[in-house]
Amino acid sequence: MRKLPRLNIARKLGLLTICTGIGMAIVATCFLVSERKLILEERGHGVRQAVEVASGVIERYRLAAASGKMDESEAKRAALAELKTLRYSGSEYFWVNDMAPRMMMHPTKPELDGQDLGAMADPNGLRLFVAMVEVVRKDGAGFVAYMWPKPGEQAPVPKVSYVQGIPGWDWVIGSGVYMDTVGAVFWPRVAWFSGATIVLSGVIMLFGLTLSRSIAQPLARAVTVARTVAAGDLTAVIDVRGHDETAHLLDALREMNGSLNNIVGEVDLGIQAIASASAQIAAGNHDLSSRTEQQAGSLEETASSMEQLTGAVQQNAEHARHANTLASKAAEVAVRGGEVVQQVVQKMESINTSSRKIVDIIGVIDGIAFQTNILA
Repeated sequence: MRKLPRLNIARKLGLLTICTGIGMAIVATCFLVSERKLILEERGHGVRQAVEVASGVIERYRLAAASGKMDESEAKRAALAELKTLRYSGSEYFWVNDMAPRMMMHPTKPELDGQDLGAMADPNGLRLFVAMVEVVRKDGAGFVAYMWPKPGEQAPVPKVSYVQGIPGWDWVIGSGVYMDTVGAVFWPRVAWFSGATIVLSGVIMLFGLTLSRSIAQPLARAVTVARTVAAGDLTAVIDVRGHDETAHLLDALREMNGSLNNIVGEVDLGIQAIASASAQIAAGNHDLSSRTEQQAGSLEETASSMEQLTGAVQQNAEHARHANTLASKAAEVAVRGGEVVQQVVQKMESINTSSRKIVDIIGVIDGIAFQTNILA
């Protein structure tokens, strides 16, 4: 069973077909065994019915003797004489022996009449008449299988007989069926049924082979297409035939192939756009590189200028420190100057006050002079 998943679908279907054929052979064998058993049962049932009918003949004569209509010995002779002429199924006959066992009447072997049968055995060593008596004593009736020659022949063949006891007279009446007659019915049926089974198995195997191909070939094409697509070839032409599941699979692969073609086309366009953008970026990078080199040169010049500027700044800082010192001194001078100016302002205010007083005096003098002029 572990190897089963490793088999491909064609082999699995072939195995299924073989198993079907084996199953049919098994069914046919069981049927034929059952058929043989049924034929034996039918023959046995027929023999049983025939023996029961023949025992009715004996019973009729026994009752006639018991009722006094016939002498018992005469009734026995009449019964044996009638049974000796009875036939059924063509050549089948009846015989009668007693419980001794001693043969009372055998229609095909009259030399056995009156003989003791206790020591008689078939080629297998079975003392058949003793076995018949034992069956009658035990069950009253039953079947016994043994070997016995056909009428007019010497070679014993398999035979099955049904024997039944006759109460009151201690007789055993029996009749049998030869097994080769069963074979004559059975083997033609075997041949016919075997032929029918072989023909049907051949039809099933042919159908299975056709079915296997109808499934395996489209799947093989699908696998080939899938491998071609997996290898990157999207130009494969997928031929879809039929409407079953494998056709649906191939149709799906065809749609997938078309979709992949569209995707690859879109990807190709994208790649071209990316290539163009990459070229532009490369040109920009080249330009940027040139500018970067220029900027690097400028930065070197700037660095040199920065060094000079740093020296100038340092000098300016020194000058600033010196100027700060001078400014501090100037501030001190300015403070002292402010104090002097404040003193000057105070003096000026005093002078201003004095000037107002002088103006007032001059006004008074002008008034006096005006009045003097008037007076003059």
